[in-house]
Amino acid sequence: MEWLGGSVKSVGILRVSSSRQKDNTSHSVQRHEIQEYCRFNQLELQSVFEIVESAKNSEDRKKYHAAIEFALSNRVRHVIFYMFDREARNLTDNEVNEKLVRQDKIVLHYVRERKVLHKWSPDSDFLMRDFHAIQNKQYSRNLSVKVSDSMRRKAEEGWYPNNKPPLGYIPHSTMNEVGKERKRGKIVGLDPDVRKRQQVIREFELRSQGLSFEGIRKRIIEEGFIPVNRRSNYHSSVVETRIKNPFYRGRFVWEGREYEGKHELFVPKALLEAVDRTLFKRNFSTKPIVDHNALAGGWLTCGDPRCGCNVVFEKKTKKYRNGTQQEFRYYHCTNGKGAHQSLKGMNVREEAIWSQLEGALDSIAINESFADQIASALNESQEKTQRATKREIEEFKIGIEGSHAEEDELYGDFKRGLVTEESYLRMVKQIRNQRLRFTRQLEEAQLAISSAGMETAKSILELCTSAKSLWKSRTPLERAELLKMLLSNPVLDGVTVRYELKKPFRILGEMSRDEKWRTRKGSNL
Repeated sequence: MEWLGGSVKSVGILRVSSSRQKDNTSHSVQRHEIQEYCRFNQLELQSVFEIVESAKNSEDRKKYHAAIEFALSNRVRHVIFYMFDREARNLTDNEVNEKLVRQDKIVLHYVRERKVLHKWSPDSDFLMRDFHAIQNKQYSRNLSVKVSDSMRRKAEEGWYPNNKPPLGYIPHSTMNEVGKERKRGKIVGLDPDVRKRQQVIREFELRSQGLSFEGIRKRIIEEGFIPVNRRSNYHSSVVETRIKNPFYRGRFVWEGREYEGKHELFVPKALLEAVDRTLFKRNFSTKPIVDHNALAGGWLTCGDPRCGCNVVFEKKTKKYRNGTQQEFRYYHCTNGKGAHQSLKGMNVREEAIWSQLEGALDSIAINESFADQIASALNESQEKTQRATKREIEEFKIGIEGSHAEEDELYGDFKRGLVTEESYLRMVKQIRNQRLRFTRQLEEAQLAISSAGMETAKSILELCTSAKSLWKSRTPLERAELLKMLLSNPVLDGVTVRYELKKPFRILGEMSRDEKWRTRKGSNL
């Protein structure tokens, strides 16, 4: 095994996405399979990290990064995951780990896929791993969309989607048709803690009497509603937000839109009306998203290493002596850190930004003929892998059949008195454990034949062939979404936009310009 190297030390990383999964069998299943994998491959499992955190954003994965750092600092060569999506659902961690593998600092193992990624792995293995990473990232996107759609439907039905409603309310479980509590589908109802509802009513009463928000805060503390350990977080702004919250008036805001709620009201209507007369603004509205600031919001940042602040949109109107006026749209650094003595010359016209970004589409553009060649080569590679996997499946089936025959033979020896009952039970257990191992390996091999990775690869090829036409027919907001799929680390360096193509698109772009791409080192395409 060329990947083994001079060390058999390994570390297992088990991950589930949320606390709801923490106490179920997910961690235990992953642990068992990794332990079996290590025994089969004669690896020494130094430590196992059980992690409960999302793999969607690299910056939020503190426990995961600590586990990788443990492996590096202790020179543990082999890092084992249960399957591809347990490693990452973002491209940042995917890229970092590839660099570590290329430097021969770690070897990555994926138990379910029976895949090992090491320094000498062909480029095609890394490319397929990238496709898996994009597939996993897209799964996260789809999951977010599904959750968002579900929340929106719930809001449209009149129920507040958030599980943290305002003071005086808590989520209540609903019952199914046989009277059992549902695990999901909670709705907001009154908090049984009457004291909390009394606090809210008292705040409204004091406001109706003309007290300022700060005055209400002081009175509520004096009247003993707020425990000593919570007083430091009870600010006048908290009081103001609560009194202006439409939730207590039977409405709520979700994703910038106001809905009529079905939740029970407990603040008296007459008191609400009296309070509303004291307020300058009864409702709050969110600013609509408009196309002309599609690249603002933190995606594009300042390229000066001393700065790195967000790039923002600004509209300027120039008036001429003849009474006409002209509108100009610019992007520029916020200079929030004061890294620039002046922003003079750093305002970039919106159309100049779009023009530079359009170059990214030219970089990835491939014609249908080349796309067909790539698809054909990937199919060949996939077929080779599937043929090898099918051979493994046949071997596992033979092993399972052999274990049945071995158990039957052992039973005959036991009946004839050739082995003791103690020996018989011990050997039967060994045979059945071996058969269970073959069965699991058979199931995993059958799963490995799935074409999910190929579907993702084809989707990327389709995007590269149609990106230019998509660009021309899309709105600025839709163009921005397309760019977020293609680019990473976009920065505005003075008046120049710099960016990197995400790896799969970069590789395809390079291959399209290389007539000998099929014979590139490490490629089996």
